[in-house]
Amino acid sequence: MQRILDIFYFIGLLLAAPFLFFKSRRTGKYRTDWSGRLGRITPEAKDILAGASEISRVLIHCVSVGELLSTRKLVEELLHGHNSLLIIISTTTDTGMARALALYPPTAGTRVVPVRYPLDFSFAVRRFLNAVNPSLIALVELETWPNFLAIANRRSIPVQIINGRMTARSLRRYRIIKPLMRKMLRQVEHISVQTSEIADRFAALGAIPERMEVIPTMKYDSADFADQITGADAMAAGLGILPEQRLFVAGSTGPGEQDILLTVYGALIKTWPHLRLAIAPRKPEIIGDVTAAIRQAGYEPILRTMRPDGTGNAVVPIQTGQVIVLDTMGELKKLYSLAFVVFSGRSLVNLGGSDMIEAAALAKPCCFGPYTYNFSDAVALLTASGAGVTVKNAQEMETLLRQWLSHPEEAVAVGQRARACLESQRGSSGLYAQRMLKNISSKSCNFQ
Repeated sequence: MQRILDIFYFIGLLLAAPFLFFKSRRTGKYRTDWSGRLGRITPEAKDILAGASEISRVLIHCVSVGELLSTRKLVEELLHGHNSLLIIISTTTDTGMARALALYPPTAGTRVVPVRYPLDFSFAVRRFLNAVNPSLIALVELETWPNFLAIANRRSIPVQIINGRMTARSLRRYRIIKPLMRKMLRQVEHISVQTSEIADRFAALGAIPERMEVIPTMKYDSADFADQITGADAMAAGLGILPEQRLFVAGSTGPGEQDILLTVYGALIKTWPHLRLAIAPRKPEIIGDVTAAIRQAGYEPILRTMRPDGTGNAVVPIQTGQVIVLDTMGELKKLYSLAFVVFSGRSLVNLGGSDMIEAAALAKPCCFGPYTYNFSDAVALLTASGAGVTVKNAQEMETLLRQWLSHPEEAVAVGQRARACLESQRGSSGLYAQRMLKNISSKSCNFQ
């Protein structure tokens, strides 16, 4: 079976080569770390692992940045609960790998090691597992690959799915390969999912109900419930955002949403000239489209990289005719902390929405479009408590923001309710850590 899959993957890679080449030329993706994609780990990671050969290891796989950030509290709990534990964080995407290296630099003495997750070629998986030698594997949300699971099972490495998530849309796609999904899900020792509805979807694909349980998402634990974020004041000074200005932040936006946001902004500043707009595109490759749309609308784009920290004394305040564009990584939380109101992007276009939990935890009033199936549980929690609002189009967004700008105390109350809602759901990371620590085996893997 592994050879058949390898042949299938090879043919698929050949067919996808022109697309990958075009994507690489356009966005820079897939240009680097092919050694890691084929199962090799970096010399830095290899040295750390070699110095901890007798220590139990947990491999936590996070596809990209969102899953990675959701595990921060879990990592803390695991390290606190096991003094000699080594945690290996694997990611698939370039952005995920960059963020993992920023959070967990591979230095001597560290107990968290970032590595690249391999492609599912059997030779790459074997090479990867030989190198990292985990005692336990935790797949965050849902990232199952047949060769990886088969080889892990053959080596008697227990595999769990944690923070499990599956949308109705994903379920329809997975039904096409239901026999394969059924086999993979039954190779997983335990599956923890975010809601009972998600549990039903896993069961529909063949997961054994007795091996499943419902635990709220870990993203509530990883959110920063704070009134002040380190570095936010320096960002405000650098960008020229004044205390008396009200900042409308659109976070993790998708293609085309900038046009709606600019239309709403143009209508609102006629009444509230102290309003300012900041757009944070979800993907770097659409920044050019965003800045072009800003210019076309008659405004001047101000990139964050144009006004870094430390330039506050030389920068004039941001003007009505200027729109901030966040073109850096890891600073969205700081921008949220400066916001009067937040729009969670990729939701007015059919892309499933972006994470609104971080902004809500900062007690910011949030709105989002109708396409939020990637965060349906958080949306249901917030909207049911009057702690978040769905807007279907530019007109509804403008009406809502007019209400909040006219009655700022109402906006503040919505933000406080949002924070309270999320705080009531915290604690999942500690529960996951307790259960994972109980299952960790100190036995070496039996390489085959």
